[in-house]
Amino acid sequence: MRRSTVRVFCGLLLIALTNLAQGASVGQPLPALNISQIGEVLLQGDSVSYKPWDSQESVSKPHILQYLPGTLSASSMYSPFTDALLAQYEPLRFHFTTIIDLEAALWGTGIFVTSEVEKSKREFPLSTMVLDKLGSGIDAWSLGKSGAGLFIIDSEGVVQFLTLGKMSAEEQQQASEIFALLMQN
Repeated sequence: MRRSTVRVFCGLLLIALTNLAQGASVGQPLPALNISQIGEVLLQGDSVSYKPWDSQESVSKPHILQYLPGTLSASSMYSPFTDALLAQYEPLRFHFTTIIDLEAALWGTGIFVTSEVEKSKREFPLSTMVLDKLGSGIDAWSLGKSGAGLFIIDSEGVVQFLTLGKMSAEEQQQASEIFALLMQN
């Protein structure tokens, strides 16, 4: 009986460690994430459509990626940092992706969240906007309880900076310095 208990415990521990290893980490490529339920917002004139989004699609320039819960309080979580970047750097020199977790939206507010994302896509047409109906990014990137993360990824797809939840002033400074170095190349 004891051996089977030890085996079960070891198996569960191995699964937990494997899940931890799958999360995003600095110095490693961003783990794959495919969002097929809703997906990337596409504009065709005044029409809006969606297509599946894959994090492994090539981006050959520095990339800021933010994953946010679909709530009003989270919508501006990284704004001080991202607004500063947008003001400082030419948008054609880097890529910006925002993924919104619709599963985190309050019941009945998903349509409003979707409308706001579509509005943002019209305001920032060069940015990628993605709606994640199932909250897939939380587990894929080990985002934890906050369900939010900001990543700076180099042109090779390697994570150079990441923060989970709200950014401290020190993290904003560090992220700005890392991004500036990437923009020099």
